[in-house]
Amino acid sequence: MKQISSFMSEISDEFKVVVVQAISALCQKYPRKHAVLMNFLFTMLREEGGFEYKRAIVDCIISIIEENTESKETGLSHLCEFIEDCEFTVLATPILHLLGQEGPKTNNPSKYIRFIYNRVVLEHEEVRAGAVSALAKFGAQNEEMLPSILVLLKRCVMDDDNEVRDRATFYLNVLEQKQKALNAGYILNGLTVSIPGLERALQQYTLEPSEKPFDLKSVPLATTPMAEQRTESTPITATNQPEKVAATRQEIFQEQLAAVPEFQGLGPLFKSSPEPVALTESETEYVIRCTKHTFTDHMVFQFDCTNTLNDQTLENVTVQMEPTEAYEVLCYVPARSLPYNQPGTCYTLVALPKEDPRAVACTFSCMMKFTVKDCDPTTGETDDEGYEDEYVLEDLEVTVADHIQKVMKLNFEAAWDEVGDEFEKEETFTLSTIKTLEEAVGNIVKFLGMHPCERSDKVPDNKNTHTLLLAGVFRGGHDILVRSRLLLLDTVTMQVTARSSEELPVDILLASVG
Repeated sequence: MKQISSFMSEISDEFKVVVVQAISALCQKYPRKHAVLMNFLFTMLREEGGFEYKRAIVDCIISIIEENTESKETGLSHLCEFIEDCEFTVLATPILHLLGQEGPKTNNPSKYIRFIYNRVVLEHEEVRAGAVSALAKFGAQNEEMLPSILVLLKRCVMDDDNEVRDRATFYLNVLEQKQKALNAGYILNGLTVSIPGLERALQQYTLEPSEKPFDLKSVPLATTPMAEQRTESTPITATNQPEKVAATRQEIFQEQLAAVPEFQGLGPLFKSSPEPVALTESETEYVIRCTKHTFTDHMVFQFDCTNTLNDQTLENVTVQMEPTEAYEVLCYVPARSLPYNQPGTCYTLVALPKEDPRAVACTFSCMMKFTVKDCDPTTGETDDEGYEDEYVLEDLEVTVADHIQKVMKLNFEAAWDEVGDEFEKEETFTLSTIKTLEEAVGNIVKFLGMHPCERSDKVPDNKNTHTLLLAGVFRGGHDILVRSRLLLLDTVTMQVTARSSEELPVDILLASVG
């Protein structure tokens, strides 16, 4: 490191970025050397350099803090000093967000307040708004500091910028209630809905006046990458917003399904499976892929079909489904015609189990039924009345993950307290076929379809115990949280504690694991 520091001033910013990336790789390889590497990075941060160079250093320090809890306080102190004279807004705002996220959990959180409040006094409006949000997070998590935070926020209410004033007024009113559930819902974790989806839903609500109040559960949830973006510290202004936001994949599906008469009245689309499931081999005469769409009380299976035989046209194509559990098939929407190599879509609508609502895990046997008409390969014209035929497809599985949407909870403990223990249940399981904690964590996350919080999906080296924190929303809009304690002896033992705002999601989740 001493040899590197001697020539750092002589190389260009582009090469300096390469050095920073190499140091980042070293930090991951030798986590115990974080102190030496962090000091070197901070020395580089104080020197002259362009935006890309400084951003690379800041990203590297943040990644070290996230990977290594021992480095947290040192890293935060370095970043506090950096923002005292940081000229780049896009670096200052994520640092303030990180301070609000991690600072309250340190041994002496009050030492960061001076650095944050200095931004309110000295910086322009975007950084001031980020600083106000960071201050509110300290007040929401530390009762001793709350009176001082309220004094600072009252000063911010007089700010020149309306974004800063609005944030300060909002946080002030929430914090003065002194209710943990309000702090968790409105300051520490915030909304988990898609912002473009919320905008569209509100606009639609104003166009069609109703006596019913607007239901936030009708808004699509934010996808995970969106939830993880550090947008909270950056104000949303009319100048930096595009005029029209592109529709998400789920919103496109919602529009397509709403156009089918048979699906009227199903309510808002809760979740669509991330990837279509192949029900045939890619080389077979018919290629069928299924996308699962989950609603509050129903599921729609969308079958995208392709006919690869140039001497046949298929008509009235449906996929007949036989469930192993108490799902009820309500109707089939056929694809009217499937000419050679022209994709078509048919649907199957099923009702979710009512007699035993916990039985959501199900396997459907699938059979494609259709009318075959021989045709001229060159013109495509059919030359007969056709005949009925069928084609056996692969089985299709529905799992608990199809009923749960991932959401990111930035502060898991606050969300855990907010949901409360009224419907908390706990069970212990033995994972007899799994031999490592890493494998257990990966399998649990994939099976439940929930989002790992606070980097709990990363298992430290040489550990035989680990706690996995998972967050999601069950269909119908019910938050569900899981704390899974894992113990590795000869096999992995897992203690699962689940909480939700309703009893059914907890029962379904534990029944599926069992």
